Amino acid sequence: MRLRTRFLFSTVSFSVLLVSFSAPVRFWSWSALVLCALLLFSACDSAPGPARIDVQAPTLADFSFSPQAVNAEQLPDGWSDDGTTITGRIEVSVTADDPDGDVRIVNYVVQSPLSAVEPLATGRLNRNGGVYSATIDLSFPKGAVGAYTVLVYAIDNDNLQSGEIRGLLRFSAEGNPPVIETITADPDVVTPDTETLQFVVTVSDPDGLDNISRVQVMVPNGQTFNLFDDGTSQGDATAGDGQYTTTFDVSGGATSGTQTFSFQAFDRTGLASEAVDYDITVE
Repeated sequence: MRLRTRFLFSTVSFSVLLVSFSAPVRFWSWSALVLCALLLFSACDSAPGPARIDVQAPTLADFSFSPQAVNAEQLPDGWSDDGTTITGRIEVSVTADDPDGDVRIVNYVVQSPLSAVEPLATGRLNRNGGVYSATIDLSFPKGAVGAYTVLVYAIDNDNLQSGEIRGLLRFSAEGNPPVIETITADPDVVTPDTETLQFVVTVSDPDGLDNISRVQVMVPNGQTFNLFDDGTSQGDATAGDGQYTTTFDVSGGATSGTQTFSFQAFDRTGLASEAVDYDITVE
C-alpha cells in the first residue's frame, strides 16, 4: 500500500510546507529528514533577533571655538561692519569618539539671542581623524548684542546621539542710546464717550532697531507698561518698523484735567533714551 503524506512545520514567524509525495513508508530516508531539518533551521536563522542593549552613544571632548568675544567698536581680524550688519567667522573644533562603533556625523548650531526658534547657522563639522572642525560664517544685525550659543553634538552609526556641548560667543557694542522720535495719541482729548486711548511711539537707535530691547510708558498713577512692535499686540500695525503701540481702556472714566504720560526706550546694552512726556486732556 502507498501513502500520500503532507507535513506542515510552523513557528510564530515562518512556515515550511513540504510538497505532497508518494513513497513506500519503508523507503522514507534519512536524507528527507535532513532536508526538513535544514529548512527548519534556515527559517529560524532568518528571524529577527533581540535588540542589543549594550550599545553606547558617542562622546565629545575638547570643545573650543574662536573668537569667543566680538566688540563692534573693535572687531577681530576678518570681521566687518557695514553700518547695519556685522559679518565674520568663527573656528570651531571638537573631539568625538564612539566606544562601540563609528561616529557618523558631528553637527553644529549657532543660536541668536534674539530668537529661540530659528538658528543663526547650522551645519556639519569636517572630520580629521578623531577631531572635527569647521569655519562658520556668521552675519547678524549690529544692534543684536548679547550672548550667542554655539553648540555641537555627534550621531553614530546606531543613530545614537551624544550629549550637547555648548559655549557662548558674546557680542557687545558700546554705541549710543535709542531716541524717541515722535509720539501720537488717539484721541488727544478723552471725553466721557471715549472707550480706548492708543499711543504710537516712533523710536530709532544709532545701532539699529534690533538693538532696542523695550519701550515703556509710565501712566499718571505711577504704573509702568510696555509698548509693542510685533504687529499684533495692543493694536500694533506692523512688526519691526520701530513704531511701538499700546492701548488703554478708558471706558470706565478717567480723572478730569491734564494727565501726563512719560515714555522711555531702552537698548540691549542697557542704555536709555531721554524720557519724553505727553499730555492728554480728560474732560
